Amino acid sequence: MNTNQDLSAIRDEVFQKIGRNLVNFQKIELMLKHLIANGQVSGYMSEFQKNQEKKVADTRKKTLGILVGEFVETTFQSTNSSPEPTAERTEPYISFSFSVEADADFYESKKRELKSLVDDRNDLIHHLLPRFNPESLDSCLEIRDYLDQQRERLIPEYEYLKSVIESFEEIKKAHAAFLSSAEGKKAFELGFLQQSSIVQLLLNVAVQKPRPDGWTFLSVAIQQIRQILPGEMEQLENRWGYQTLPDLMEASEYFDITKEELNNGGYRWAYRSKPALAYAASYRLIQAITDTANKTGKTDDWTSFVVTAKHIDASCSNELSEVTEKLGYQSLYNFMVESDLFEWRTGNGDGVHNICYRLK
Repeated sequence: MNTNQDLSAIRDEVFQKIGRNLVNFQKIELMLKHLIANGQVSGYMSEFQKNQEKKVADTRKKTLGILVGEFVETTFQSTNSSPEPTAERTEPYISFSFSVEADADFYESKKRELKSLVDDRNDLIHHLLPRFNPESLDSCLEIRDYLDQQRERLIPEYEYLKSVIESFEEIKKAHAAFLSSAEGKKAFELGFLQQSSIVQLLLNVAVQKPRPDGWTFLSVAIQQIRQILPGEMEQLENRWGYQTLPDLMEASEYFDITKEELNNGGYRWAYRSKPALAYAASYRLIQAITDTANKTGKTDDWTSFVVTAKHIDASCSNELSEVTEKLGYQSLYNFMVESDLFEWRTGNGDGVHNICYRLK
């Protein structure tokens, strides 16, 4: 084969490998768009589909660099970037979030690798052709080797994203199957009921206005409901499908309810939150934590966790024991973090003595 034939064959090979790498970069870009557009979606049931379609449309416009940044910052974190509404919900609110568990070292290495992938893609699109001389055999050989090396760097990221999507689709499929099942529909409706304002108010009244034996008159709770949630009692059946408040409370699975006989032959209802919920203990524990923060916090509102821990150990040790035993929290710190009521920071040095918190 003469030199001209060698040049022609290798030049064709270079162009084929340029196309190959471009296609692989496009596949990676499409995978990132799929994960970002569908990995975190939320909204009321009536608007959920519209919200998802809007996110898909917005994601289509994003460049590879932006996609990589969003993927790294959202996929390796467990928090949802779309917080749930704080106002009273008038219909079920759906929130789906997908994340990958990763330690700090993996997070940083993946961040570097994906940033390098963006640089490779930009070099291929914007800088390779100006330095490529298709009439030079040496240039063709150099570019061919470069494209092969670029592909070798590309393959691990492609395979990694492919594995993430496979896991994502399996989880999504399992969730869809669960939600379409009778058990899933019941769990969905139960969660909506348990998070409703009327159930939360019943729990708070049980904590704030108990009798000495720990039970609360239902009439006291009804009075509070009529004052704070006017019209709610009259809408029980239309809104929730229950004719009476005890029926709703029993359906929520949050309460023990008892009918007490009176001397005149009548009866009255009393209730309490189920002991397994440890709701009263959790409520008192949060109150003690916030009281400590208000009393001992610095001018910038930050409070030493060690100071609070000592106060809780002295004043609320029983509550902390009940919460850790019944709800599975390993420590006061674990309980506070999981409550999602506080911001955290660590001062100079290591160890628990440098941890501070404040109310969000």
